[in-house]
Amino acid sequence: MTGRVPGRAGANRDTRERILDAALELFGTKGFVATTTKNIAKRAGVNEVTVFRIFRSKQGLYTSMFAERSLVPSIMRSVEFDMEAPLDEMMFRNASTVLAILKANRHIFMVMLSDVWRQPKARRILGEVPMQRAVDFLASMLEQQMDAGRLRRMEPELAARSMIGMVQAYFLTTYLLQGSADDPERDERLVRGFVSIFLDGLRPAGEGGSA
Repeated sequence: MTGRVPGRAGANRDTRERILDAALELFGTKGFVATTTKNIAKRAGVNEVTVFRIFRSKQGLYTSMFAERSLVPSIMRSVEFDMEAPLDEMMFRNASTVLAILKANRHIFMVMLSDVWRQPKARRILGEVPMQRAVDFLASMLEQQMDAGRLRRMEPELAARSMIGMVQAYFLTTYLLQGSADDPERDERLVRGFVSIFLDGLRPAGEGGSA
């Protein structure tokens, strides 16, 4: 019978997380081809053999990184859809929360913009599946608002993609492609503008302002 070593499971999880963090940073800055498992092991403070023991291969690590670093669960836990709150403020708070999570996880998007498109399996894990999950989640929440008469009836998925698209495009163009410094005042002004545009198109006829 093999005895259990106290703390071994926790130590293994910590090692795995350090390797995933290092991989995310290096794949994001150097790309898949230029990043080696030796680089990743050095950044994580482990032996290269440990990387192979846990993930089997560089491709296995790459795929695991996407599967375990999806932002959608974190976003779903962080947003709130209070049926009693004014729509303007509720949507603003949620959009601001999503933007903050995106900004805090820029390395994931740096990987997306580098060479994830050459990796079909990783592309599906990182892009297609999480994106559809986010759209479905927001569409469900918006449909509840429509059922309550707070928004006019339209295709929920279309509405969800419109709101997600505005926030995502702002993040990608401003913080990744342009590399702009963090600017909370600009973020608030533009996010409030996105929410205003979004809600102006979805309010029931004859309504305006906060709902």
